[in-house]
Amino acid sequence: MILGADGAAVTAAKTTADRMTCCTTDAVIARLEDLQDVTGEGPCLDAFRYGTYFTLTVDETPDTRWPEFTRAAVDAVGRVTIFSFPMRPGGRTLGVVSAYLVGEGQLPEPTGAAQLVADVVGAALLRDPALSTAGALGSRDEVSLASGMVVAQLHVPPDDALAILRAHAYATNTTLAATARRVLNRELDFREGL
Repeated sequence: MILGADGAAVTAAKTTADRMTCCTTDAVIARLEDLQDVTGEGPCLDAFRYGTYFTLTVDETPDTRWPEFTRAAVDAVGRVTIFSFPMRPGGRTLGVVSAYLVGEGQLPEPTGAAQLVADVVGAALLRDPALSTAGALGSRDEVSLASGMVVAQLHVPPDDALAILRAHAYATNTTLAATARRVLNRELDFREGL
């Protein structure tokens, strides 16, 4: 596995709100990435925001930086350590490479080597024409469309609509993408019960 980790993910974004997970190696990292989308907090999001490396050991004690993410993550995947490195080819952050280890520990590779891998992956993504097409976003497009439907349903600003989708996904212990699909399929209408 890359960097000696148990699993890894690559996310790309222009902003934290439009980030998309390009690939994951397994269900654990996929769930961790989704929980960051749902809670709106976590090391991957901050690695993108601040353009620097973050690490987090997920255990029964909520981390003060990301308390909701920590609580949800330990319930979903158990004790893991997450490492998130911004992809900064040419100095501009365009996404994050995240890796995890089961339990506590450090990656066998030094932080500088891990950052170099993230930058190389970022450079490769810049050359991938598939990422520049509209269809490449997949579930992120669905989330944007569903947010628009919630705006129309409730007459709220787009940021509030996304927060409603995230809250519903969190409360029902499902993914943000699955919640968005339910809205798009008209199985979930937030006007009901108002």
